[in-house]
Amino acid sequence: MIVLVLLLAGCTALMVTGIVQHQPATAILGGALLAFLLWGLITGGPGDDDYWGDAGDGDA
Repeated sequence: MIVLVLLLAGCTALMVTGIVQHQPATAILGGALLAFLLWGLITGGPGDDDYWGDAGDGDA
């Protein structure tokens, strides 16, 4: 969880720094990373262990 918070803070800081210092490349990079991270959180799997199937259940 702490890694997620740090990633969100870092991406936001990159975007804000780019905007404030008039560096569009930095702002675009921070915004793209933030959008990708949020997209992954929104469209991610349900998070339970059965999402990818049971390992070793004898169906092979």
